[in-house]
Amino acid sequence: MVEIHSLGVVDYQIEQAINRVVGVIKHVSTGSGWKRGNTMLQIDETLRPDIAGTMFGVIAISGVTVRAHDEALWNEVEALGRRQAATYTLEGLSEYAPLAAVRAMQKSFGFDPTRYRPSSEALLRRILKGQGLHPVNTAVDVNNLCSLEFLLPMCMYDLGRVRGQVWLRRGREGEAYQGIGRQVFQMSGKVILADDEGIIGNTVSDSERTKVTTATNRILLVICAPAGYDAAVLRQHTALIAQRLIAWNGGQVDELALLIA
Repeated sequence: MVEIHSLGVVDYQIEQAINRVVGVIKHVSTGSGWKRGNTMLQIDETLRPDIAGTMFGVIAISGVTVRAHDEALWNEVEALGRRQAATYTLEGLSEYAPLAAVRAMQKSFGFDPTRYRPSSEALLRRILKGQGLHPVNTAVDVNNLCSLEFLLPMCMYDLGRVRGQVWLRRGREGEAYQGIGRQVFQMSGKVILADDEGIIGNTVSDSERTKVTTATNRILLVICAPAGYDAAVLRQHTALIAQRLIAWNGGQVDELALLIA
């Protein structure tokens, strides 16, 4: 059983909801045949050799009630920000091996990590520059809390706006999308997440089309970890993220999985 960590607000029913599906992520191996049952994220087979060993924790939760703000949750985010600011410096980030591994993953995805920073590093840099973070809603705030804590990029989508199967693949020639509140990103040759209608996001920014809002009732979240990351630790992270999402937004876990390219 995956270890479940508590924030002090998760009750027995939430833990049981996670435990009902936690067996899905016990069956982990490399290659394409390890998954028992369907998963909402599939990896393009032609991409696997380029990102071999990269891992993806996958969470699908339904029946959520996303609220505009929760003061207790935001206190958790701010407290974590203070701890990270006391632990890291901007000057020392390049010497931090786990961050370097995430940057290497970002490079394997086709991005210049100094120009298109992984979302987790972008959050940490805002903290270290004294810019702070801004509350968005109770789902996005949980996403940012966990990404800042684990220092791994995370992608989160409104499943009600996703069309068909979600794929991890490279962007096609001329393929682009509008990031959340940002410019249009050109994604030719870069690793992206896409549904039947096109790109829904990547490790830099999610899309405006499938962003999570207070109208969302089904969430898909993907946490990305570089090759060599401890799979057992990523399983724990994935379960904890699911637990926190339910703690602050309600709902139930529909899928909890770990994919290895």
